[in-house]
Amino acid sequence: MKYRRLASLLLLVPGALWAQRRATNAPMRVLFVGNSYTYVNDLPMVIADLAAAAHEPRAFSPEVVLVGGATLEGHIAGHDALPAIARGGWDVIVLQEQSTRPITDPSKMLRDVKTLADAAKKVNAKLVLYETWAREQAPATQDSLTHVYRKAAADVGATIAPVGEVWSAFRAQEGSVPPGAHSKLFRDDGSHPSPVGTYVAATVLYQTLYGKSPVGLPAITRNTFDQPPVGPAPDAPRDSVPVALARKIQELASKAKN
Repeated sequence: MKYRRLASLLLLVPGALWAQRRATNAPMRVLFVGNSYTYVNDLPMVIADLAAAAHEPRAFSPEVVLVGGATLEGHIAGHDALPAIARGGWDVIVLQEQSTRPITDPSKMLRDVKTLADAAKKVNAKLVLYETWAREQAPATQDSLTHVYRKAAADVGATIAPVGEVWSAFRAQEGSVPPGAHSKLFRDDGSHPSPVGTYVAATVLYQTLYGKSPVGLPAITRNTFDQPPVGPAPDAPRDSVPVALARKIQELASKAKN
């Protein structure tokens, strides 16, 4: 009887619920809060595809609150992100700041990450910061982006998904791009990811979330520019990455440090 009473009490504790979900191989429920750097090419579903291909015991179950051009400040002022977090049941919440905000207004990013981290803690969700990349014509800004993301993570005890750092390492190996052309990672705007760029982000986030090397995963990605509604991640058109290129990306991602 004593043990039954203890078990009943544990079920009321959020931490015990999260442990219970892990123990039963329930899906990994992840909420993404960000903008087009996440929804272009349907990054959450690319991670889900990789997890399925790897036969992960815990399937990847993503939901999204993604608005084009949005800052974290905009999400906090809006009507969707905080209520979505407060619903609870999340294993992880992934935050992605507007692409230049860490450079132009780092203090606001640090403030807003803290606000969202507090909300995540209330529902016992782990927090991951999805570090983004420098614009194609401003590669030197990656150091500033990385510094601010890592400070924000350190301030709130979050984990970094160092996408921007792997992106930078790929570009260093890629070398110069002919005039009028673009790096394999970018769309023609020199800002948003190509399907290959999204594959970089997906391999890094897969490693961050599952704690396993992405080496050997399939060369699969997606291709869309559509903004999804709030809720489950959409099922965007599938695409692929050349196998040799995917292997190179996997190797770079496997060396990334959270």
